[in-house]
Amino acid sequence: MKMRNIINTMAIATAAILVTGCAKNEINPMAFQTKIKDKIEIPEACKAEYSSVLPTVAVMEFTNNSTFGSAQTETTTANKQTKAAAGIIASRNAAAIGVASKSKSKKTKTKRNVNAKLAESVTPLLEAKVLETGGAKLFTRSDMKKIDAELKFQDSGLLDPKTSVKFGKLSGVKYIITGSIDNVEQTYRNHTEAAGVAQRAAGQSDNAALKLFTTLAKVVTSVTDGMIIKTTSTIRILDVETGKILFSKTVTDDSNIGKVPEPSFDMVVGGIKSGLMKSLTQLDSDFSKYFSVQGYITKLRTNGSDMIAQVNIGNDYKVEENQIFKVFAFEENIDPMSGKSTCDRIELPTKLTASQQIGANHSWLTIDDKNSNLKLLQIVQKTNEKGNAFGL
Repeated sequence: MKMRNIINTMAIATAAILVTGCAKNEINPMAFQTKIKDKIEIPEACKAEYSSVLPTVAVMEFTNNSTFGSAQTETTTANKQTKAAAGIIASRNAAAIGVASKSKSKKTKTKRNVNAKLAESVTPLLEAKVLETGGAKLFTRSDMKKIDAELKFQDSGLLDPKTSVKFGKLSGVKYIITGSIDNVEQTYRNHTEAAGVAQRAAGQSDNAALKLFTTLAKVVTSVTDGMIIKTTSTIRILDVETGKILFSKTVTDDSNIGKVPEPSFDMVVGGIKSGLMKSLTQLDSDFSKYFSVQGYITKLRTNGSDMIAQVNIGNDYKVEENQIFKVFAFEENIDPMSGKSTCDRIELPTKLTASQQIGANHSWLTIDDKNSNLKLLQIVQKTNEKGNAFGL
């Protein structure tokens, strides 16, 4: 009986956590009086990692390598013209004086040059994506124009290594995001008619499952049929300090603009931009790697058995109670053959959890590993994970 009561109590507690959310992670920093002042030594090869804790990012205009860009469109307008003639109008029984009218339609064609401006449309979408990650500062377009005029960037949208390094020194930008729109495909999908034929044929059958299947098929095709605009683009991230491409990914998505076999230019442009917007969600995990919110440990305190840490990021970067942080260490790695020095980024097994003590630009975190050997200035990274007192 006691065991059943214990199980019921645990079930109620678990349900309460699921309903009300994570348990509170409350601490009083003043109860942790012993201060730890040990700092890590930052190897020369790893100092760049610290300068990129909150990197400045510039999104440059894309190139449009697709065949869809500028075009000349033609609009036809019908104007009805009426001619009238006075005279005697004869009928079977009588004659009368009246007016006869005759209508004639005249079509006017208007041509205009239009530009889809697809390359320009990607820039604000990617800027929003960078800001959404929360771990980077955005280089403004007005500042970009000033430096652009000085350096004369290549029209291709990509910088050669020498130019990118110079750009980095002038602007303080760490990363450049650029790329290209590679391809636009238009496909008209019309399966509704075939599905209707199959449904009518199934109607002659006694197979109820077949009738249901063909009915569902007709419903599905009626929703999915239409003009499909498929857009493919490539996104690149450049390190301006080295001029190297750190990341390159091709993303593809499509948009259904409706059952319009011959869509207008503007309708196709809308479909392309919609497909581009959808495809950029494929970059979420990749951008999180480069632009996730990072900071470093500014204070460490202990009360003998437990330790807490303060980091230099808080409400300004949407830190929430119970949010989990990763901790990293950096180590210089020297190649024994070439003697070249690089920096290794090592994720430690220790996890930090945000307490209720969150300010505008700092947070106090609890530490899950009592034996952790944390030091001041160690890099932390905010994750999307949440923890609680029960480890659920």
